[in-house]
Amino acid sequence: MSAWNIAIVGATGQVGSALIELLQEYTQKNHSIEIDNLYLVGSDNSAGEIIRFAGKNLTVIDSAQMDFSQCHFAFFVAGAKTSEKYAQQAAQAGCIVIDASGYFADQDHIPLIVPQVNNHVLAEYRNENIIAVASAPVSQLLRCVAPLTDIELLTNLHVTSFIPSSMYGKPGVEELAGQSARLLNGMPVDNDLFDKQLAFNLLPISHESDNSSYGEKSLINQIRKVINNYQLPISIESVIVPVFYGLAQAVNVSSSLPIELDMARFSEYGVELQGDTLSTPVTEVNAESESNLTIKLSNLRHSFGHYEQIQFWSVADNIRYLGGMMLIQTLEMLINDYL
Repeated sequence: MSAWNIAIVGATGQVGSALIELLQEYTQKNHSIEIDNLYLVGSDNSAGEIIRFAGKNLTVIDSAQMDFSQCHFAFFVAGAKTSEKYAQQAAQAGCIVIDASGYFADQDHIPLIVPQVNNHVLAEYRNENIIAVASAPVSQLLRCVAPLTDIELLTNLHVTSFIPSSMYGKPGVEELAGQSARLLNGMPVDNDLFDKQLAFNLLPISHESDNSSYGEKSLINQIRKVINNYQLPISIESVIVPVFYGLAQAVNVSSSLPIELDMARFSEYGVELQGDTLSTPVTEVNAESESNLTIKLSNLRHSFGHYEQIQFWSVADNIRYLGGMMLIQTLEMLINDYL
């Protein structure tokens, strides 16, 4: 059993903070990942901050000053610009990069993974010492679809994603909170991050949007890359909703063969069936669920008259589960099966 040196780039952001908490909890319960040194890396604005981990006070290091040759692995959760600037530098220093920014998702020579769905691509990390983890909407969708039917049998996918403000980081949460407070006090709002007022509103994302994380083209490319089917018809709608945390999706799946509902397979993919309960972001995403993070799936049924089609509704914690836990599971599989 080896102990590893791990860096978290973007340690003071939402996913970075969740990742620190989850790593601490995970390493206490699961000895497949043993951490020797944890390096917390941030922008010059956060450098010098003190964060507690495993009984120690760790100081946030300026990303420009970080020596990645000290690390075996580095999680990049600080956004595409940071990954563009530092990830290849870290990889060239001998550090294996696990990137969640979306910057590498469309690059052909970089493996793109949804843990449990296409684990075999981890063998390709040697191409550039970089692994890309699929975006939250793609990970949630495919981890729900994979237990239903062989992904090679898919003939069509349609998904509508309801994007919470936290998918845009702390600025998204702060803007929604500020707008809500001002409107409730009869005051006008300003739109800094979003094009229009988000509070008490819905903001559809245009199919022509060049948003690298949640634009239609990027999501379709990621789905096709993960399942290795570049001809699959896919339709995507994304709507930013006035919700702080919790990604929700309404999904319709079509297969070339009738789909049998094998309920036992869902747990293998971190999916929890809710029976007659319809999950919502407010009811399912809460601090008490940290030790049992799953995708909550409900309203599962065949489309009327079409046993080759399945419809369902799902909700997941976009920060802790689709953010932090996907990264940890990727690291664990990489250590156990590919190093």
